[in-house]
Amino acid sequence: MLRFDRELASLSPQEFVDRLAAVMDIKAWVIGFDFAFGRGRTGNADWLRTNGHHVDVVPSFKIDGRELHSSEIRRLVTIGEVEAANRLLGREFEITGPVEAGAQVGRQLGFPTANISPEPNKLVPALGAYAGRVVAPEGDFVAALSVGYRPTFGGTELKIEAFLLDFEGDLYQQRLWLRFVRYLHPDIKFASPDELVEQLKRDVADTRRIVTR
Repeated sequence: MLRFDRELASLSPQEFVDRLAAVMDIKAWVIGFDFAFGRGRTGNADWLRTNGHHVDVVPSFKIDGRELHSSEIRRLVTIGEVEAANRLLGREFEITGPVEAGAQVGRQLGFPTANISPEPNKLVPALGAYAGRVVAPEGDFVAALSVGYRPTFGGTELKIEAFLLDFEGDLYQQRLWLRFVRYLHPDIKFASPDELVEQLKRDVADTRRIVTR
């Protein structure tokens, strides 16, 4: 893994290739149709072929006449437009991780949640509530998902939580896959826990309707 920083960006195409060749035996390049590298983006498929490299170029992929780019998918996820992102991905955007011990706030409210800490450098959707699914060792479940800081309780740490519908059991330390289907609403600070519970009830009902339709 090479960290993209000022020093790496300043390398010429040949210097970049030399950097890779020092740690691996390069047999071939598989690159996107718009791939460029090296200072000033002067390295490309033609440069590689001219310098004796075998190159396979992956052509552009279009949906509704528009070229598909990972940057657009990332943008949609970060603003909560997971339905649009999923259509471009061809699958549901997901986050995975082991279930960690939480503050038991959800359990006290009647909605016990599985808490997942986002892994470093992983894309996290916009703060808010989502209708989704969870894949667990016990099976697949419809789930109300939340990404936020628990503002009603003065939270300061980002939490990703899942309330699995129609599930009873202990998921602690098990790995879950949280799949995001639709954005429901932003992360809200409620005036009281009772107001939060009423919203959770609506979220669960909306989730069941959306995901099981």
